[in-house]
Amino acid sequence: MRYRIPLLAATLLMPLGASAQPLIQSQEGIALQNEILQLQQQVQQLQGQSGGNGGSSLGAAAAPSPASGGTGSNSLVASLLTQVQQLQSQVQALNGQVSELQHQVDTQHDQTEKEIGDLKFQMGNGAAAGAAAGAAASSSQASAPASAPPPAVAPKDPKAALQAALDAYGKHDYATARSLAQGIVTTNKAAPQAYRAQYLVAQSDAAQGDPQNAAVAFYSTYNMNKNGTYAPRALLGLASSLSSLHQNQEACETIASLNSQFTNQSAGMRADVAAVSKRAKCQ
Repeated sequence: MRYRIPLLAATLLMPLGASAQPLIQSQEGIALQNEILQLQQQVQQLQGQSGGNGGSSLGAAAAPSPASGGTGSNSLVASLLTQVQQLQSQVQALNGQVSELQHQVDTQHDQTEKEIGDLKFQMGNGAAAGAAAGAAASSSQASAPASAPPPAVAPKDPKAALQAALDAYGKHDYATARSLAQGIVTTNKAAPQAYRAQYLVAQSDAAQGDPQNAAVAFYSTYNMNKNGTYAPRALLGLASSLSSLHQNQEACETIASLNSQFTNQSAGMRADVAAVSKRAKCQ
């Protein structure tokens, strides 16, 4: 019996060396660590009492007196050991919770950083032409005349209406051409002729010397079919209109987008692109 108390005490003290180090920085964790330290001190005191006269607490050979209650001391050490183990389990559980929360925070932080990066990319690369057209639209609404000419009477058949609009454009009657073409886009947007009509609206605005409305109309044409027949010319018309509005940076960005999307350009198209680039002073 004389060796059992020191042996249990030594067993009890072995895990406490690691427990003495701060495991988590929370009030609950610190309180648990303090309680472990207090139990450690109690074990050390008990170990000293059971060690004999000045001998080593772990190697004492003196037998406890009948009044010392060896069995009670042994039970007390076992009880303290159980308490320490329970407290250590609580500390480990808290450590696990802290690790899980930290992982969630790191994951949310990474996701937020990615979303910000994606947004910056879209703002810097995908919205140049749209922003320019939007600015042109706002300016156009602010400076639009109080009244517009009444729309021309258009045939109900979109094919016939488009032909009438093209005839008017060929006669330099740009107002009539625009009115007829806009009627097709408004009332028969799903018709095959609507795409050509939208481009004709833009051409008519440009021919009338209205770069603000032309920019919006050219951009609408491009958005209707970004790979369509009139998409390259729509971007070129947008760039030209922006240059006329003294928005040369936006015009050059539109030219760059045109050249990157449509590399197989005809000789006439390349000449027109070069002319607009020169007028906008693109590098």
